Amino acid sequence: MEDKQNEELRPQRPKKRKLRWGRLLLLLVIVGLFVAGMFWGSVWVYDTFINPPQKNVVAAADDNIRKNEKLNERINVLLLGIDDGDSEAAESEPKRTDAIILLSFDPEKNLVSLLSIPRDTKVVLPGHKDPDKINAAFAYGGAVMAKQTVANLLRVPIHYYCLADWRGFIEVVNLIGGVDIYVDKDMYYEDPYANLVIDIKRGYQHMDGSTAGKYVRFRSDELGDIGRVQRQQKFLKAAAEQMFSVQNVTKISSLLATLEKYIQTDLNTLTMLKAANSFKLFGDEKLRSCMLYGKFDDSSGVSYWDADRKSVNKSLDELGIPYIKDEEEPKVEEAPQQDLQPKDREQIYREKNSEKN
Repeated sequence: MEDKQNEELRPQRPKKRKLRWGRLLLLLVIVGLFVAGMFWGSVWVYDTFINPPQKNVVAAADDNIRKNEKLNERINVLLLGIDDGDSEAAESEPKRTDAIILLSFDPEKNLVSLLSIPRDTKVVLPGHKDPDKINAAFAYGGAVMAKQTVANLLRVPIHYYCLADWRGFIEVVNLIGGVDIYVDKDMYYEDPYANLVIDIKRGYQHMDGSTAGKYVRFRSDELGDIGRVQRQQKFLKAAAEQMFSVQNVTKISSLLATLEKYIQTDLNTLTMLKAANSFKLFGDEKLRSCMLYGKFDDSSGVSYWDADRKSVNKSLDELGIPYIKDEEEPKVEEAPQQDLQPKDREQIYREKNSEKN
């Protein structure tokens, strides 16, 4: 009897309600759709009212290239770095580009290709008759001429451009916490007139923005600008891995603010997100990079990097970037040195320097 009374006095436990997975799943779907709607709505508002992109004009050598569906499956972005540190021009004068890179990505397959173009590459600028170096295109005609010049050289459509200030490069590297990279050899250069000292030792280095800026712009060795191009590609790969690491996810807003401050572009936010997604998902088999094939040429008294049609096509084929092939172009047997590998380039460059000395 007493036990029965004690049982009646005990607080009754609430009955457990069965979890209805169908309702939970529906709730998650609704929340997901709401968050996605808010995100893409914010992107639309930002692009439309806050920071509308510049009017985009696809640059191409001709209409066949501009309208070709196969070529336009990939998005080609011309990356330009302003030569503001080594240039002797006044602040108000137009600057030449210190770095010229074609970023080509496939947003569906998340394939990324980087083609570095030496700034001494020999071209004929639009509206000009005589050859010039490709880094003069921006100084003469801004981003429009730079896009058109590269489009003419490669025979691919150039959809967008990004013009970067080196100060922005330094800030971005600092924001992502620096970049780890292996330096192949000691690098030393001193210019008292520019108040510049580069002193980077061989071995593994954790580079902050200032050191990284010196590393990617150093050219005072036997390879000159070609060596610099190779270092730029190496650094871009290392920086991309660091930028999309877990610890940098929370810094996206700061990174975007820095990019907006120091980068001039006609890219819209949606395309930027597609490019970032492709970079984030790349692996060794997804990312390809190379320098434009060619050879040294100083026969005119000016030192050029000479890339003929065969060299250009070889570079694009290696990266998987589609281009228009000129079937009417005559096939000419060329000397083996036209398709120089990096080691071959280095050997020839050293031999040419030893002949001069």
